[in-house]
Amino acid sequence: MKWWESVKQALENLGGKANLKDIYDEVRRVRVMHGDTTPPSLEEVVRKELEYNSSDSSNWRGTRDQFFSVLGIGNGMWGLRDHIAETPLASDINELQKGSESQSKEQTIYRIIRDTVMTRKIKALHDFECQICGATITLPDGKSYAEAHHIIPIGSPHNGPDIPSNIIVVCPNHHAMLDFGCVMLDINALCGSSSHTIAAASVRYHNSVIFSASAQKPLRAKDG
Repeated sequence: MKWWESVKQALENLGGKANLKDIYDEVRRVRVMHGDTTPPSLEEVVRKELEYNSSDSSNWRGTRDQFFSVLGIGNGMWGLRDHIAETPLASDINELQKGSESQSKEQTIYRIIRDTVMTRKIKALHDFECQICGATITLPDGKSYAEAHHIIPIGSPHNGPDIPSNIIVVCPNHHAMLDFGCVMLDINALCGSSSHTIAAASVRYHNSVIFSASAQKPLRAKDG
């Protein structure tokens, strides 16, 4: 078994994502099971294979793109690229292109659902489970669905940072509740991963600005 195949098999065995220590241990187990070598340099080889086969890395060889760095190169979390497939589109997304009556009706955008490579990686890290309630949505094809929420909204006037520590994974219900400032956040109660740290400053901002403001005036979604 080639080294990159050993790393891929190890990540599949680990559920599609893992920290480097667990990857090293599982690669070692996989290679022993297949009768392959496990040299003292195994950890260095694994790191090279992850980067050689990931377009996230400046060391990518430009052929196979099997792996992704969950929170950026150097953070020690890696996953299988096919675990961050494009988020599916809702059935009514092309309604205006079908010549329906709704084309002549006024429409108002009242919430924004953002989907980027970074948010897809974070959702994969959390197995597409809401960090508030633990729920996920299972789609007809068996894949899971969740949304990413910027705790400090990145739109004006909040201009929050588009970084992992300002993002939590949520179900659609809790995403709407956060956008409208219906609920406070308790950083200690959030389900999470040791590899994904939520910024306390972001939580404080939500509670003091988004939640508090909504309690004093009619609800209007914040751009999160």
